Amino acid sequence: MKIGVDQITVRNGEQLIAAVTKAFSQGDHVIDFTGVKVIDSTALAVILAAKRVLKSDKTLELQHRPAQLDSLIAAYGVQSLFS
Repeated sequence: MKIGVDQITVRNGEQLIAAVTKAFSQGDHVIDFTGVKVIDSTALAVILAAKRVLKSDKTLELQHRPAQLDSLIAAYGVQSLFS
């Protein structure tokens, strides 16, 4: 699923979580961050929502990850979820 906005923040988090949940429940396994310029910790909630509904035979793929995402992963100490 391509994230169709340039920001992932608390302002649009619920909408993105709903969209990701729907896409992943239908078999998607990719989150494409192309065009995303600003993120906050809401991005982690979006990714975790996808992981929760991911089919067991699929691996979550994160494409075009913003550099900020790696900083958030480290800051929240959740590296083990992304290895």
